[in-house]
Amino acid sequence: MPEKFDPIEASRLETLFEVFTSCQAELSLPQVLALIAIAKAPGLSVNELSERLEQPQQTVSRHVSVLLGRYQLSETVVPRAFIRQEISTSDPRSRALFLSPNGLALLKALVADSHTT
Repeated sequence: MPEKFDPIEASRLETLFEVFTSCQAELSLPQVLALIAIAKAPGLSVNELSERLEQPQQTVSRHVSVLLGRYQLSETVVPRAFIRQEISTSDPRSRALFLSPNGLALLKALVADSHTT
């Protein structure tokens, strides 16, 4: 028997589907999770992000590079920067990670309510 969703849940699922479909050529689910972690705690370092995601620092560094728009995952998609990095105010040897306008727009689309009919 298929699961039933109320109209609000179905609307949210539709929103998630649309947003993830639109960015699937650019970002993987772990990269989206990294983006969410950065949104929840702006200014994280790569090491702090690695701890929050419970992933090796090398793996998270690769995710950060993709989110910075440094790697092209598809020949048909122009890389976009979803985050930006700045020199940390507390440790000049470290880089602090923040959302870029593209990252903010993606996450706002994820949390938006769809219009139910």
